[in-house]
Amino acid sequence: MNTKRIIQSTLMLLVVAGVTAAGTGAFFSDTEVSAGNVFTAGSIDLTIDHSAASYNGELCAENCTPTGGNLIENGSFEEDLVTANSGSHEFFTSISDWTLEAGSVVEVQRDAFASADGQQHVELDGDEPNPATTISQSIATTPGERYRLSFAHSPRPQGEAAGSGIKLEVAVVSPGSTVFTDTINTGTGPIDWATYTYEFVADDTTTTIRFAYDGTVNTFGGLLDDVVVTALDCEAGYDDTPGGYCELWDKKDLATETFFTFEDVKPQDSGTSLISLHVETNEAYMCLNVTDQAEVENTNLAPEIAAGDVTPALGEMGEFLTVAGWYADAAGNKLAPLFAPTLASGLGAITYADSNSSEPPVAPGATKYLLLEWCMGDMTTDENSFSCDGAVPDINQTQTDAFLADLQFFAIQTRNNEDYTCGMPLPGDGDGV
Repeated sequence: MNTKRIIQSTLMLLVVAGVTAAGTGAFFSDTEVSAGNVFTAGSIDLTIDHSAASYNGELCAENCTPTGGNLIENGSFEEDLVTANSGSHEFFTSISDWTLEAGSVVEVQRDAFASADGQQHVELDGDEPNPATTISQSIATTPGERYRLSFAHSPRPQGEAAGSGIKLEVAVVSPGSTVFTDTINTGTGPIDWATYTYEFVADDTTTTIRFAYDGTVNTFGGLLDDVVVTALDCEAGYDDTPGGYCELWDKKDLATETFFTFEDVKPQDSGTSLISLHVETNEAYMCLNVTDQAEVENTNLAPEIAAGDVTPALGEMGEFLTVAGWYADAAGNKLAPLFAPTLASGLGAITYADSNSSEPPVAPGATKYLLLEWCMGDMTTDENSFSCDGAVPDINQTQTDAFLADLQFFAIQTRNNEDYTCGMPLPGDGDGV
């Protein structure tokens, strides 16, 4: 045996094996990673407000008292302003605490024309080459709380010839939304100050008050002074109405709010409630359920017995209280019937929009309105009129009785619930308030 040749062959094999092992990691490669995959559940957020109500034709009024001071800084334009031209006026491209949009020009005036407070004001200038002026100021607000905006305004400076008036847009905006806007078109009448007042409900922690003057309507500027925003403490109620108490509120998740709290209802009493429905994020069907109904007798008086009340432990109010519902607009105008006049005791599941209704699903971010009319007696109602007749046989059975019920508003997503109809068992918890 040639030992030397065997050793050489073995070494050769080891070298080849080593080369093969080293070559295994030298091929091309590519790795792709999809990181941070997430499934997040969507939502249905239903909020309700009680926009307006009436009792025997008397509107439910909110009595609001200002609380705290003015939230607008430099609302009388007295701070950090310098007059020039012998105390007459000077053009400014900035005002302390106010923001001027690009291209805006204001003219600060003193003495040339008496201000609303007898001191200093600004002219929202419309002179070329800056025919438009927009000033704004942001304030801290509490969502859901009501505020009052007021300001003094005069259509044109003293000494300017009468023209076609001015166009002033007043806007209250939150990040990403407009709370309300109004346009003041002033005519060519006397040069004088007028006070304008608005109330709004904040929907964010920051709200911006904005004034925009359109100089294309008239080259003269409008005068602005005494801008005030105050928080309000409001209570709602009917003044001198024996029927009871009313409550109005802006959109919210319901807790202890009631649409009807009437403690002295008489035959032929009647009223209305305008309710708005808000669904955020997802398209939804909308239903109203009248649940947990209860007929309370309270006291079984002799007139009730004489009228045929043979159930001393059970009230009859729901058998004489009639309710009708309408699709409506923001002003309470009737658009189409929602449900015909129905005795309160017979109310149950009410369809606003579902898979079988002619009303389309509620789009995300849309506001829908529902008008309810009620009558203690026989009701006659159409899109133009509403009347109540209390001369109903045996209505004396209702004396001291009470009808109690919960109003449950329910929204459910349309996606994956294409066949859902109001009154069906709920496929999920949904969002009912």
